[in-house]
Amino acid sequence: MNRRSLLAAPIAALATPAAVSRAWGQGRPPPGTATIVVGFAAGGIGDALARLVAEAAKEKRGAQVIVENRPGAGGTVATERVARAQPEGQMIVLGSAGALAVLPNQGNVGYDPLTDITPLAQLIAQPLPLYVRADSPFTDWRGVLAFARANPGKFTWGTAGARSIAELMVEEAFKHEGVETTTAPFRGGAEAIQALLGGHIMGVASPDYGPLLRQGAVRLMVESGPTPIPGHPEVPTFRSLGYPLCFPVSYGFVGPGRMTPEAAAWWESLMLELGRSPAMTEFADRYVGVAAVEDGAGYGRIIRDGYTTFRTILRAG
Repeated sequence: MNRRSLLAAPIAALATPAAVSRAWGQGRPPPGTATIVVGFAAGGIGDALARLVAEAAKEKRGAQVIVENRPGAGGTVATERVARAQPEGQMIVLGSAGALAVLPNQGNVGYDPLTDITPLAQLIAQPLPLYVRADSPFTDWRGVLAFARANPGKFTWGTAGARSIAELMVEEAFKHEGVETTTAPFRGGAEAIQALLGGHIMGVASPDYGPLLRQGAVRLMVESGPTPIPGHPEVPTFRSLGYPLCFPVSYGFVGPGRMTPEAAAWWESLMLELGRSPAMTEFADRYVGVAAVEDGAGYGRIIRDGYTTFRTILRAG
């Protein structure tokens, strides 16, 4: 397989090969109050998706679920905590490409994403563009590159976390173009957006752009994934530009590797019901994403393939 063919492989978050058996039906609810851990600050798309799941657990199953934001180290702090959690399903975590594909391939993160995590479900496929304020002088990607060439280090842009998938892909794109920029990692997409709207940085690369785009507050420059942004075919993609790192991004949820089949089935059943509901369609539309529902087994295949793909590309680079 050559490098270009690897770019089409899917990536999202990574998990253990353990699949959730449908033989458990709706499974067994976690005892007491359950927690969904999010490895980023409140206010971003991942946080919003976790809260949507928590609300569905209450409305559809009568379960009490809270969301805990634990930002740090590109989401690995939150993921390590859940990887070591009890097996009865009291704690799960939002999957992220950085915490489960990128960073484990670059060093020890305290867990093995292929053995210490159980896939539960995937819910959404999400673009990850670089965008600027609507009143920015930049009108397209070519303008950003022209400014960066003429003003080395002066184009400033933020991400949802240090060494995140957004930071790695966009930095590689700028490197491919031979330009120097300044990156500002934040604790989450919401904090990066605040800095953008406050005029402290010029752009943001994150999947949290949807509501602002709907409001006309931001302008899209380029999509880091291989697929055009829904409704915006004019925005170039990294694949169309021939850039070396180009991954689709999606969001799902994973539990600890020792999770019981009953607990995994309960979470999977809940998320599949949510994923096929109007609420999920509305959520995806609000964030300009695509509802892309997979059960635990399907999600597990996707994330294992993604991990292997990224590892191979790193070795090839």
